[in-house]
Amino acid sequence: MGRIIVSVLLLSSLVYGREWKLHIGGMHCIACTLAVKKSLLSVEGVQEAKVNFKNETALVNANEKVSLKMMQNAVAQTGYTAY
Repeated sequence: MGRIIVSVLLLSSLVYGREWKLHIGGMHCIACTLAVKKSLLSVEGVQEAKVNFKNETALVNANEKVSLKMMQNAVAQTGYTAY
């Protein structure tokens, strides 16, 4: 049983690589969150993005090839800031 759990955890880390928590500036509504989420998902290697405008945060699961700068650039193209 222990091997199965370790295998699942290892597979999860290989698929996602890293979880990022970004602070997003400039969001005011749910439409803003959709724009930011779409921009983050457009970055090659990002598998999942959860954006919350009330907290002004984004939780992003991505592989190891994704950098903070890549995500910041994608978000900036939509008129918001990420740090």
